[in-house]
Amino acid sequence: MGQLRKGPRGLPAIAHAREERSSKGPKWTTQAGLAAAGAVVAGLVAHTVVSGRALSADRRGLLAKQRAVASTLGAEWFPLRDALETHVLADAREYSEDRVTPAARTHGFRSQPGLYLRMRVADASSVESIRKVAADAKKDAFAACFLREPNELGKRGEVDGGAFSEQPWNLGQAYAATRLLTDAWVREVTDADEPMRLRVFSDQYDKAVRDEIPLAIDVVKRAQFFLLVLDEDVPEAASFAEGGPLTEAALQLVAHPARVFLYDLRTHEEVLRLRRSAEWQVVPAGERAVTDPETIDAMKRQANNCALASSVESAIALSR
Repeated sequence: MGQLRKGPRGLPAIAHAREERSSKGPKWTTQAGLAAAGAVVAGLVAHTVVSGRALSADRRGLLAKQRAVASTLGAEWFPLRDALETHVLADAREYSEDRVTPAARTHGFRSQPGLYLRMRVADASSVESIRKVAADAKKDAFAACFLREPNELGKRGEVDGGAFSEQPWNLGQAYAATRLLTDAWVREVTDADEPMRLRVFSDQYDKAVRDEIPLAIDVVKRAQFFLLVLDEDVPEAASFAEGGPLTEAALQLVAHPARVFLYDLRTHEEVLRLRRSAEWQVVPAGERAVTDPETIDAMKRQANNCALASSVESAIALSR
């Protein structure tokens, strides 16, 4: 048997080439990695640029649609809104004498579409405060008992019962239906820096066009009167505020002066101005007398608000 041969396999030149490739391998891999990383970065940059352009285009398109609505509906809503807010601010100042015009005595407004707002005098200090309070304001038994729109839930004093009667519209409904037209909404869209965020505003626009803008058009086209009730604070209501700030709900549980105003929205003339305080006692009776505190409070508010409506009606009747 021959002796085993030592040394590298194959020809020396082949072995040398193999060693050279082995030594250069890592350098080639590093260069390839850097190239791949560069390609990824370039792709990300390109995607960012393209996405940014698409976001800007979508934003411009949405704002263009908003401007189209604002130029039509806004031309009628903004003057109406500004006039209503001017009335509220003026009526929250020092009260002058009562006034009942012949237009109020005809009671024609009671079966017409209109707008309603009730709030504390103390809250009617600025436009911003009016809009904030109006957003959460609800129709109460005063509107249900004073107007002729069928509203049995409101007359019975059920919680939020007035919300289910179309007339009169809450002023807060009008604000909500026209939020799309506000500068605040435009700023939020302009500041939206992510596609998903912009999609939220696009969905809001679609919902507004489908559900809210028709209501806003109804308000500006059909509303004939503005009924405003401003409640004056009294110390007796503090015990119902549960240690917190005085609220409209607490005031309605006690006798207090309420200013009632009625405006003709066709002329913006004040046709009624009265200041009245009224209260009816609620005495639970019978075998199944109500004992739930929340229900008793709702009944008390209902009674007091209907008493106020009755007092206003009497004042109108006596003015003949």
